[in-house]
Amino acid sequence: MKQLSDKEKLVALLKKLEEYEAKVNFRLSHFRGVAHESASGELASSELKVLQDHVASLKAEIKILEARISGPKV
Repeated sequence: MKQLSDKEKLVALLKKLEEYEAKVNFRLSHFRGVAHESASGELASSELKVLQDHVASLKAEIKILEARISGPKV
């Protein structure tokens, strides 16, 4: 298994981030809230929250990699 460099990881993460942000935006555009006692609405809400959390974790990982690539600031 090939070990990726930090720059390669960053490029891959940026592509994933773009993909997942598009998914979140699509879900948000079709999300109308959770109707009372609606299992499908609750499921859609849960899926949307998971996608948003995934985007947040990707952004955090990208920030860490960018800091590592730029090196220590003096």
